Amino acid sequence: MVTIAKKNVTESGQSLVNDNYNEKRGKDMYRQGYGYLIIMLVMILALTACSSSSIHDFNSGETATTKVKQEDTGYYPDKKLDKAKNVVSADPKLLQDDDFEVSYRSHKIDKNTDIKELIRKWGYGEGYDNFNRGYVSGNGTYRRWSLSYPKYEDPEIDFVVLSKIELEGEELVDGESYLVAVSLENPKFKTKRGLKIGDTLSKVLQLYGQPSIVKNGNVIYSKDGQHLSINWDTKTEKVNNIFIEYNMEKSVKQQRSGDYVEEDAQPDPDLEPYTIQREQSFTTPLNGWGEVKFISTLKDEDMNDLIQAKFFLEVNSDKNVENKILYEFPEFYGNNGKMIDRIKAVSFKDLNQDGRTDIVIIADYITGVNAHGIETLPVAGIYFQRKDNTYTTLPKLDKNINQTGHNQTLQNVIQYVSKQRINVQ
Repeated sequence: MVTIAKKNVTESGQSLVNDNYNEKRGKDMYRQGYGYLIIMLVMILALTACSSSSIHDFNSGETATTKVKQEDTGYYPDKKLDKAKNVVSADPKLLQDDDFEVSYRSHKIDKNTDIKELIRKWGYGEGYDNFNRGYVSGNGTYRRWSLSYPKYEDPEIDFVVLSKIELEGEELVDGESYLVAVSLENPKFKTKRGLKIGDTLSKVLQLYGQPSIVKNGNVIYSKDGQHLSINWDTKTEKVNNIFIEYNMEKSVKQQRSGDYVEEDAQPDPDLEPYTIQREQSFTTPLNGWGEVKFISTLKDEDMNDLIQAKFFLEVNSDKNVENKILYEFPEFYGNNGKMIDRIKAVSFKDLNQDGRTDIVIIADYITGVNAHGIETLPVAGIYFQRKDNTYTTLPKLDKNINQTGHNQTLQNVIQYVSKQRINVQ
């Protein structure tokens, strides 16, 4: 919604009358005053005409702005947009492979860039050894590291590389290597469409249109496994990093395959692809389970997929490391094609008076992005406990809760559900 502050144009005419005329010059003064009055009337009419024209022009601008908003696809629901009228390009070009290319030192960088060739040309960059040879993460099989130019302390550009670790004599060296991603760190480098660090979020939207994915502080444009991730500062509303991923999924899969994972081990939400949301994870007693840990998680942002919510019950004991996860909850209603921004609230309460503990969850999901950041709306879902102590959902009830707007707070949800007749076996 574009908010326009209309100008209030007011003109006030003021008549100055002098009642103390000199009788000897009365007629002359009268004629002179009459002449001034005529001049003032002409000026007022001219000002009124100009003001009317200004109002007309301004209203025409408002109409044009409204038209842009109406022709939009609902990407900015009920939020202020940028002060500029055309926040999103009316017809941004579809992404092409060369949109993921950048140029550095007259060398084209893309998904097929040969890392060894870059090193032969430019070396490892100043400070490579002092920064632990660019080490980011690794295991006994693979090493993820950064190749930064011209120096590591204040780089212009940073290449993320995955290398297979090989033994050369008695020394471990980087074997087969490939480019995972590139990070633009200096405003003198631009994307193919002309975006650079320091540009506004409005410009991002004008150049690229609607993003494929919106994450916390990032808009992402994707094509065939390549991702252009643009991070902005939420305070200044300016781009502060441009990150282009070429082979991220491949690198994550390879590096993870090199980690030691016990075949029969159940997944731990501390590991990818889930990240624990600790502020909405609790130790609580549950019927049939005793005191357990209720764990709220979101799919890891690095997976470049819709961020979805997942919930688990864990053993409430650090000593019992086997079968750490006791229970994985069914699919959360809010995941239904939505990108979850955060888990907002959790409540444990017997909602249908059957003596068992039900769980209410409210999350915020992303509806779009405007020139000032991401936009969210709440979505609620309920897990009802069965007689066998497992949990189930009632999708029709969840749908009604959200469609009627009883999803803003835990109290909204609980009051609405308390009026329904719910029987869970």
